[in-house]
Amino acid sequence: MDKKINDIKNNKMVDPATYGKDYYIHAYAGDVDKYLADLNDLPVSLASCFGLAKPRPKERVLDIGCGRGHLSYWCVINGCLVTAIDYNSDAIELTKLAMEKLPKELQANVVVKQQDIKTIDTSQKYDVIFMADLVEHLYDWELNVLFDKIKEILTRKTGRLLIHTTPNAIWIRYIYPLKRILNFPTTLRKKNNFFYKRDRYSYDTAMHVNEQTPKKLKKFLRSKGFKAKVWCDDGSSNFISLLTKKFAGSDIWAIAKI
Repeated sequence: MDKKINDIKNNKMVDPATYGKDYYIHAYAGDVDKYLADLNDLPVSLASCFGLAKPRPKERVLDIGCGRGHLSYWCVINGCLVTAIDYNSDAIELTKLAMEKLPKELQANVVVKQQDIKTIDTSQKYDVIFMADLVEHLYDWELNVLFDKIKEILTRKTGRLLIHTTPNAIWIRYIYPLKRILNFPTTLRKKNNFFYKRDRYSYDTAMHVNEQTPKKLKKFLRSKGFKAKVWCDDGSSNFISLLTKKFAGSDIWAIAKI
């Protein structure tokens, strides 16, 4: 049986219990209070998401897979009307804690829901939809269902869908090992692995079930009827990264419209 058909038949998806509070706040040393104290300091990737989508005051924003709620918080602070959803209860708990830190007059401008993305209400339209570090966690059949819904709820012409997904499958399979091999004296001296060492917080394959390439993502978006700009980037100054980042950078970005 075809793998995609088999995944659909079995409703294959990543169990929400795979994630936990420690996963969402790992970047803050596992400290919830530290995370809440740093809400006005948006991480680089999320700041880029915001800057690329350019949500304006009063625009309706949907943050799909909101995680700990940092990007949603930032959008509310900047005057947007936000709906933040995630299917994990710990993520929703953290997001609600973050929203409690909003000025009182802004707290009514956000709705936080524990919800499976495949059950999104299509009656509401959104000007900006974020999918920050989400695509790689969804099977193809889930992406098909989700993008059919996004096509219904994204405002036509002016609406923007912003996608960030990492790692680029080309980067983690080929570019990362190549850099380690070319720099093998240091790799050996530091007893590093030649291939990327995955763990719970670094591209765990139990969570990363659908890592993309720019070509694959662009083809998928076009097949679903979106006009999309897809590109990748790499923050490393290594000469291999500088040569390959346009097609094999570690981070993939997309802005799509209908």
